[in-house]
Amino acid sequence: MDYSRQELVLGKADLTRKTALIIGLGAIGSNSANLLARSGLKLILVDNDKVELPNINSQSIYTKDDINKSKALQLASHLRKVNKNITAYGIRIDSSNLSKLPKPDIVLDCTDNMETRFVINDYCKKNSIPLIHSAAIKSYGTIFVVCNGPCLRCIYSNNSIFEDCSISGILNTTSSLISSIQCNEALKILAKKPYEKTLLRVNLKNNEITKIKVNKRCNLCIDRPMKQKLIVKKCSDKGGYSVTRNPIKPINLKSIKKHFNVLAETPIVLVIKEKYEIIIHNYGELLFKNAENTKEIEKIARKVFKNA
Repeated sequence: MDYSRQELVLGKADLTRKTALIIGLGAIGSNSANLLARSGLKLILVDNDKVELPNINSQSIYTKDDINKSKALQLASHLRKVNKNITAYGIRIDSSNLSKLPKPDIVLDCTDNMETRFVINDYCKKNSIPLIHSAAIKSYGTIFVVCNGPCLRCIYSNNSIFEDCSISGILNTTSSLISSIQCNEALKILAKKPYEKTLLRVNLKNNEITKIKVNKRCNLCIDRPMKQKLIVKKCSDKGGYSVTRNPIKPINLKSIKKHFNVLAETPIVLVIKEKYEIIIHNYGELLFKNAENTKEIEKIARKVFKNA
């Protein structure tokens, strides 16, 4: 593929090395998959639905030959004609299987229910993966980028209710426009360009675009894990500084061995080298030998406990 005209706008960002996970392959998702496949990205396509006749109007890649067949598999088959780097999963995403998929560089939420949206949102927040949320109904559409700032839980509540396209309808022009904006934001993020930080609401009935500032307000965004209190004390009888957590907790020595240089070990004690020689007791104590800087001791201790 020749991406020279795209590069005139985005610069020579090698998007062929980037992977986008697109969840939901309906009116928005199928269009977004088409645009990003032609932009050179590797794609992971996920949807457990089958193609139905009413889909053909707004889901432009599918044809009547795809009816009653997997959306994910059929869409992948069509798009591989222009981009071979596409994998497909005909599954419904939940908290038990999302983390088992290959880890992407960006995620596009094109789903139609809040339960799945929150699963995707929480996964992306936990793993620091940019997420671009989209929704469309009738002549209205919404786009929101979750990347370092507020997330979907700052916008929607657990009992938020959305209209259903099968009941309320949707214009293919609406889904196409929302898809284009979604992909545009994805390309900007992957090319390290400034992206939209407000919530976009689009009304094609009067061609109005509204930008809404969203503040962090959910527990996921505003809660900060408190630093665990450490007890650091000089032990003349042990010849060094002792560090324990409050409350004291056992240490997983097997886990420690995976992350540090081990000098010696017994079933209940490890001796590691992390600038200083540190004796680690499995009941929860670290003993620093020949160390005097307590701030440095605490910093190293937190690193050890993090991997314990």
